[in-house]
Amino acid sequence: MLRFTILILLLLLPVAASASKSQGAFWRSLLIPGWGQRYAAGQGGRFFAAELALWGGYFGFERLGDIRREQYRAYAAEKAGARPAGKGGEYFDDLGFYQSRLQHNQFSRYEDGPNAQVYPLDRDSFWEWDGDTSRERYRSLRNSSTTAGRQAVFMTGLLVVNHLVSAVHAARTAGGAGDMRTTLVPIFTPGRFRASLSIVRRF
Repeated sequence: MLRFTILILLLLLPVAASASKSQGAFWRSLLIPGWGQRYAAGQGGRFFAAELALWGGYFGFERLGDIRREQYRAYAAEKAGARPAGKGGEYFDDLGFYQSRLQHNQFSRYEDGPNAQVYPLDRDSFWEWDGDTSRERYRSLRNSSTTAGRQAVFMTGLLVVNHLVSAVHAARTAGGAGDMRTTLVPIFTPGRFRASLSIVRRF
């Protein structure tokens, strides 16, 4: 998604270069927040500073999520004898909820009977925590990794908002509030339970 967004912004470069002043300011700040304000009035540092801070937050949370991911995987191997390589998210969730593979399989058979999803009795699927304290510590590390990932996604949303707000502000700065209007138009997809908003710019 991030690569797609960057590609779209790069495609806006020729549009920004050939547009009128008001439109040019809009597209410039849509591409790089603050650029349109700089183009129109020689200012715009606030939007650019916000952009740098948001990118810093994004990469910071991404890095934190990666660090915590490595930590909880190594911790599970050390304290529960688990083998994290090649495992999916459900496996790591089960590690946090059950003391051992045996406990997981027993609960699954009790709840689902013959249709229970159980782990095979091989070394690759084995785990058994050395105590509840270790299991709770593992859950804390895993939750921290998940939260950091969500915060990184949230940062991308704020980046999009910063681009849009900067673009509208730049157009107003360049042409005056009477020269442009920005409206939100609801879009409903037939046959699907989905709705979205489209920003329509009129100069």
